[in-house]
Amino acid sequence: MQGLVNLVNDLALAMAWLLPMACYIAAWIAFLTGAWGLWQQRQPQNPFVGRPWVPWIGIVLSGVFATFDRILTKSTTSTGLDTQVSLGASVTGYTEATTGSVISGTGPEDAILSIVSDFALFFEMFGAWAAFMAVVAWNASATGKTNRSKLSCLIQFVFGVILLNPVKEATWILSHWTMSG
Repeated sequence: MQGLVNLVNDLALAMAWLLPMACYIAAWIAFLTGAWGLWQQRQPQNPFVGRPWVPWIGIVLSGVFATFDRILTKSTTSTGLDTQVSLGASVTGYTEATTGSVISGTGPEDAILSIVSDFALFFEMFGAWAAFMAVVAWNASATGKTNRSKLSCLIQFVFGVILLNPVKEATWILSHWTMSG
């Protein structure tokens, strides 16, 4: 079990290093596409005829991607999770799993909470990536590059935000879960 926890935490650390880079690359791409689109509005071969909002979406999304950690923090605050999200070189959600920890306790709730806390960093990073990909998919949907609905992008973003604090969510679910016999 310890080897699996270490492997998953190493994968999560790699995801934590790649997410800021992906956010800044997406911000540059969105800004350059938005600026190019605004410039193309004046050209006779305007590709955005009938869709003048598309370049403005790129400009706005460049700010969204550049400040993605603050948007995630505000989203978690509005859901009541109060999780501080930071995209940078240091990852604060990782705690080394103890080698002597046994998945046991007074009941199945303790076992579930122990497993969730061991894999917490992976859940957090998976949630951040899910929220990032939801914004990318919303951009593709808003610009007409895909037929995906905007509501599905919103649902994906919400579930990504929920995954940013897995231990608190697991505790809440287990406290409201009633076993019917």
